[in-house]
Amino acid sequence: MASPKFGEVWNAPSGSVLPGGMLCLVVSSDDYHRIRRQYIIVEVVSEPLAGDAILCDLGPVGTALTGAPFTVGPSWFAGADEPIAVLEESTARRAADQIRAILGP
Repeated sequence: MASPKFGEVWNAPSGSVLPGGMLCLVVSSDDYHRIRRQYIIVEVVSEPLAGDAILCDLGPVGTALTGAPFTVGPSWFAGADEPIAVLEESTARRAADQIRAILGP
């Protein structure tokens, strides 16, 4: 299995109770992954949700729910061999900056 990297969208079949897994965007830096052996991710959905979700448009990939980041270990991605999409740096950075603004320094 390849290591997920910042700005990649992965299908994590073992990390979700959803049938077929869950799409997620990696929003933590590659240095964070290397040092902590963890990833900060947000869910990616095809249909924007109503309610308290804070959304970031990822274009044709979908919408990131940036108001609900969570941390997972490498085994969370078990069963997935490669990302299903790689975002442009500016799009991934916008999602990460949105999370930073919510969580604070």
